[in-house]
Amino acid sequence: MTERIHIYELECYKLATEEKRAKMNSSEKRYFNLEGLPSEQIREILEEFVWERGRILAPSSMVSELIYYNNIRNFLIEKNIKELHYVNREKIILLLKGWMLERGYALTSKKYRPAYDTMVDETSGIEKYMKKLLRFIKPEDYQEEQEKDIWELKKIGFQIKDSPIRNVETINFTHILQEDIRTEVKRAVYLQLKYVALGTVLSEMTATNRFTKYLAKKYPKILSLQDLEREHIENYLVYLQTEDKGRKNYRSDLYALRRVIQKVGKIYEREHMESLFINTDFPSTPRYAFSFRTDAEIKRLNAFIFNMDEQISRCLIIHQLLGTRISETLTLKTDCVSFKEERYFVRIDTIKSTTYDKPVSEELATLIFAAIEYTRERYGETKYIFVHAKDSTKPYQYSMIQNRIMVMIRQKDIRDDHGELLKFGTHIYRHSYGKKLTEMHVEDWMIARLLGHKTLRTVHHYRRIGNKMMADETRKSREKMDMILLQVIEGWEGYEL
Repeated sequence: MTERIHIYELECYKLATEEKRAKMNSSEKRYFNLEGLPSEQIREILEEFVWERGRILAPSSMVSELIYYNNIRNFLIEKNIKELHYVNREKIILLLKGWMLERGYALTSKKYRPAYDTMVDETSGIEKYMKKLLRFIKPEDYQEEQEKDIWELKKIGFQIKDSPIRNVETINFTHILQEDIRTEVKRAVYLQLKYVALGTVLSEMTATNRFTKYLAKKYPKILSLQDLEREHIENYLVYLQTEDKGRKNYRSDLYALRRVIQKVGKIYEREHMESLFINTDFPSTPRYAFSFRTDAEIKRLNAFIFNMDEQISRCLIIHQLLGTRISETLTLKTDCVSFKEERYFVRIDTIKSTTYDKPVSEELATLIFAAIEYTRERYGETKYIFVHAKDSTKPYQYSMIQNRIMVMIRQKDIRDDHGELLKFGTHIYRHSYGKKLTEMHVEDWMIARLLGHKTLRTVHHYRRIGNKMMADETRKSREKMDMILLQVIEGWEGYEL
């Protein structure tokens, strides 16, 4: 019977390169101890868990987990826990926390977030490891996915409208305490997923979770959304204004909640649910601060962006020159550039609207070709131009880009024109792109087209201009704009398109 599992026995160690083994910072002779455990069931669980972790993690990660493993082993022995079952997870976690307090271990730890220069509390590593162990022994659930309380999106059974730059894998209904409401919302969400973007569905879940938490507190006898009356909605509106200070404006939140309630009403044929909300329930539209960056601020930021990883640098410069949403830039495909009518076009794939071709300058096309070649040399043929370092089937993740920029701004002390620490959002580039178009007197319809908008509704944010221009003049202006923006990086010694 195996009593020790050495690091060098694990699959991850056997398959690792010398470089990865060197990162272990520990002897490969270290081991996971299975001796002295209180029962055969516990020993078998820990053994299987270690072998599985050793299959999916790097050797250095397994070395890091040793300390948590030893803590959990000591906990199980000292508390004489002879059985572990997923259904008892809450009780096990409570026992673990009590044991940690007895041993003087902190229940939370402080973690520094350099992107925002803040310290946040997070769950202790010991508790996290125990939760991983409990999830490992969770029995297989053979229910239909839409009947479960936590949906794995990849198992839903149809294509979901979602951007691959955000890593959303599940929808969690466990925060809805009322069982009947949970069932109703599941049915509504399942229908929504077929037709609307995942981001919209998640916003509806946030609004629903907030509302059902309120119901559980104020109206514990309401167990179904079908039992709602106008009075409950009115009291909730008062509650949001007087007691709940979580957000400044609940307009979008209330619209999301209304969609869920009305969808449930249609599913269960309850006509009164259509009119639970009235138009005056929704706060006035908040004054939207449409932020821009001056040319000087963009040039100042780009001077530091140039010194980042070269492919990230290319990505952000291309993002500026295209004026696209960050989701559209990060999901540019390796076959997106075409040449027709004696000029280059870039195909923009978008979730919010239809795919369209955008004319670009030769300089920008050259920069995109350089990014494609960089990826091809390192990862072979891929779907996306900007690919995830650990999984080349996925594009760059938005969180990675945002975090890198925020950390750089703080480390390099990059300031705006007013001397304040520069506030950054990838959509700022898009705003600045649209503003530049208005300064060049491009017509609204062309601005909307270049920005990939379906309508002219948001163009006024870019300072609405009414001067008319011919199509050929528009093309010249657009090419002129590319050159103006390219001047931002002109003079960077050693920069190659």
